[in-house]
Amino acid sequence: RPRPLVPLHPPPSTPAFARLWIGPAVSAIGAQLTLVAIGLQVYDIPRSPFAVALVSGFALVPMIVFGIYAGMLNDYFDRRVVLIWSAVASWASSVALAVLAWLQIDFVWPLYVLAVVGAVTASISGTTRFSIIPRLLPANLLPAGSALNGIAFGTALTVGPALAGVLVAVAGFGWTYTVDVVLFVAGFLGIVTLPGLRPEGQT
Repeated sequence: RPRPLVPLHPPPSTPAFARLWIGPAVSAIGAQLTLVAIGLQVYDIPRSPFAVALVSGFALVPMIVFGIYAGMLNDYFDRRVVLIWSAVASWASSVALAVLAWLQIDFVWPLYVLAVVGAVTASISGTTRFSIIPRLLPANLLPAGSALNGIAFGTALTVGPALAGVLVAVAGFGWTYTVDVVLFVAGFLGIVTLPGLRPEGQT
C-alpha cells in the first residue's frame, strides 16, 4: 500500500546529504536571526521605518543577479568549492556585524552594506545547495530531500525571528550576532565534509 506521507529519513548510504541538511538547517536559524536583528538595529538608530525598508530594498537586485550567476558558477566550478567560499563570505559578514555591535558603532550604512553581502552570499549558497542535492541522492529519494529542506526552511523562518526578538531585548545586538556566528559553525561542518562535486559533462 502506498505511504500517505513522503518518507523523511534518508538511508544510511547518504551520510553526505544528512550532513548537508543538518548543518545548514542549524545555520539557517542564525541567518534569519541576523536578518531580523539588522532591521531592529537600523530602526534603533534613526527611528525610521523607511530606513528599515531600505535594508531589503538595497539587497533585492544584487540578490537576484547573483542568484542567477550562481547557476553558471555551479556549472563551471566544483560546487563544494563554490559553497565553501560563499559560506566563508557570509560568515565574515556576520562576524563584522558582531564586531560593529560590540564596539557600539551606530552608523546605518555599514549595516546596509553587510545586509547586501549577506543576501548575496545566501542567494549563492542556496542555489548551490539545491544543485548539489541531486548529486547526493538517488532519484527516488529526491522528494524526501525536498521535504526535509522545506521543513528546515520553515523551522528557520519560525525560530530565527523569535529568537532574535528575545536576544535583542534581553542581551543586546552584540550577543545576538555572536549567536549567529556560533551557529554558522554547524553549516561549515556540513559543507567541508562533502565530497568533490566537479561539473559533469561539458562546462
